[in-house]
Amino acid sequence: METSPEGNMAPRGGWFSRNWKWAVPVGCLGLIASCICVGAIAGFMGFNAVKNNAAYLQALGVAMQDDEVQATLGTPIDTGMFPENSSVKYNNGQQTAQFAMPLKGSKMEGVLRVEAVKSGDSWIYQVLQVDIPGREPIDLKHKLGGPAGEQGLPPSTPDSPAVDHDD
Repeated sequence: METSPEGNMAPRGGWFSRNWKWAVPVGCLGLIASCICVGAIAGFMGFNAVKNNAAYLQALGVAMQDDEVQATLGTPIDTGMFPENSSVKYNNGQQTAQFAMPLKGSKMEGVLRVEAVKSGDSWIYQVLQVDIPGREPIDLKHKLGGPAGEQGLPPSTPDSPAVDHDD
């Protein structure tokens, strides 16, 4: 009688050769899920940085309180979930902010567009307007005061002194 290497004495392959049918799909799905989670966290942190920026908060306050914006969009005015084309940069001591925030009123929708540079303690707004489809943009820079092109608001912290804009 011949014996063959079967039963308990048969050579067994490694863990992967025994379990590859479920290990490969689970590993691939795990890698994809990890990438999605990392992307979602990065996106959330980026959008959160824009929404907590003083330029964003100030510009949104000006737009929401403006009579022309309220009359055109209708009240109440809500913001979209995420700003579009947003960036907040800090380079060589200069901070810039650029974003477009969807606004939705009871009558219409629009987009708050902002381009600003921080100068000292105040933000200088190159663009501060609400774009409404089929209409001229509502320019909000003139609501800030100061000479043309030099409009700005001091930071909105309760204990910061008012900033004089006599440039």
